Amino acid sequence: MIVVNETGYLPDSEKIAVSDENGEFCIVDDNERKKLDTPIAVTDAGYDETAGHRVYRLDFSDLKDIGIYHIESDKGEASASFKVEPGVYKTLKNALQKFFYFQRCGMTLEERYAGPFKRDICHQGLSHIVGSEEKISIPKGWHDAGDYGRYVSAGAVAVAHMLYAYELFPEAFGDDINIPESGNGVPDILNECRYELEFLSSMQDEDGGVHHKVTSWTFCGFVMPKDDDKEMFVFPVTSLSTADFAAVMCIASRVYEPYDPDFARSCMHQAYLAGQWLMEHPENTDFHDPEGCNTGEYTDPFDKDERMWAYAELMRTDYDIRQDMDRSMRTAGSKRESRQEGYRQEFVSALTAYEESHPHYDGRSVDDGFGWNDVSSFAAIAVIFDPDKRSGEELHDRMTAMLISRADEFAAMQEGGYPISMKKEDFIWGSNMVMSNRADILITAALVLRQSMGADDRAKAYEKAALNQIHYILGMNAMDISYVTGFGDNAFKDPHNRVTISDDIERPIPGELSGGPCILFADEEIKKYINAETPAQRCYLDHHLSYSSNEITIYWNSSLLFATAYFDRSTR
Repeated sequence: MIVVNETGYLPDSEKIAVSDENGEFCIVDDNERKKLDTPIAVTDAGYDETAGHRVYRLDFSDLKDIGIYHIESDKGEASASFKVEPGVYKTLKNALQKFFYFQRCGMTLEERYAGPFKRDICHQGLSHIVGSEEKISIPKGWHDAGDYGRYVSAGAVAVAHMLYAYELFPEAFGDDINIPESGNGVPDILNECRYELEFLSSMQDEDGGVHHKVTSWTFCGFVMPKDDDKEMFVFPVTSLSTADFAAVMCIASRVYEPYDPDFARSCMHQAYLAGQWLMEHPENTDFHDPEGCNTGEYTDPFDKDERMWAYAELMRTDYDIRQDMDRSMRTAGSKRESRQEGYRQEFVSALTAYEESHPHYDGRSVDDGFGWNDVSSFAAIAVIFDPDKRSGEELHDRMTAMLISRADEFAAMQEGGYPISMKKEDFIWGSNMVMSNRADILITAALVLRQSMGADDRAKAYEKAALNQIHYILGMNAMDISYVTGFGDNAFKDPHNRVTISDDIERPIPGELSGGPCILFADEEIKKYINAETPAQRCYLDHHLSYSSNEITIYWNSSLLFATAYFDRSTR
């Protein structure tokens, strides 16, 4: 078996493939149908426990010419085909982004934008607030995953991936991915995020608290969105959702201010109200599904990292658009300074609690601070990339050290076996999220090193490690499969997605990232094929009933979008 990144490689990047057998290898030009003289350096990288076989790394970095190729061995084995070109990730990036259009709730997806995946409007009824007789309208937003629920923390994290990517490397994004808003002068990534932000806005109470989710009481069957006639419920306010909301609304207020100042002011005002609610409710209002309800819980017994992120963003953003705020939102300078100091104190308190609960970071966090369960790396981004360092030098340095230490850990993990930053225990539900989150942290650390420290060589090493994470997702893995629909000779085809199961279209929507291998044996279908002896990378089933290994989710796609956009940022 020879496995490669089935989408391809950048011409000047390191190019790695993996074989499970030693031997001699050559590159074949698919167009010219001839073997090339380009050397392939073979390295015995040892036995990889997660793959269940010995790993031979094939380095063919000398291949720089644009083209389509595959690798063959002297034993007659051949890899999938791959491209080498400067814009090799552009189509993938755009498909990962357009995925969110296909997740939109409450609108008709027209054929001119959706092609064969067009569908009718869905979920137009009022939603019942749990614990009251009141019903309200909750428009827009993205279906969270293979189900039709909408969840605040999940949506906020997905939006954060996308808005931070836009802030850090805006040159990667254009206005041309063929969604209804394309061509309006606003980058399509912002057009798409706004559809979710307007849903998030509707989830906030008058007192600033934010409701946890809006879903049916139980999951619907395998039906199209328009045929889901279950009543929708708005579930209680939580500190988790309120903190995530406050943070992402702060980012939005900065990003949208040049395009729509009124919307930016509204986002900042809602972020401020959410911040006040958090200060007035210091306890963790953790969420659990009521009896009989079985939709996604997104429960989190520890909310200090969410509060840390919220206060970091409030501390940074409160000043950013103050000159544009209307009179009702202005405060005297001394009062503003007092509020800023309050944010800072709350941030320090939350950070201290987080550090006490995580005394030594060992690379085994559920999502390494870049996903819904732990958002500490988001807080680091908010502090580190604040151009005015409003947190102060000491906090700036602490958060930088946190981010760099994580990147160091992930880079070191790639020394043996498959060049990936994963241990056996990391192949959890959504392991591809862990894979891409770690790529994102490596990328962010590279930006910090290059921009603030002038450490270009070290930054390049982080970028190489981040690309290895992408290579795995796109085919360089023990399953010899690309985990993104429509990308690669061996792309997975049967996601746990109610739309795909119900739309009578043979192929899935392109650009969906599978959750990937999961060692938890968490659904009945996968238990038929794997057991405790199965290597972690092989605990995967391309079947829609294997929801623990083959579901799709917005914050998985957004994480991989962050990484691919970074490596495509210079091709526009």
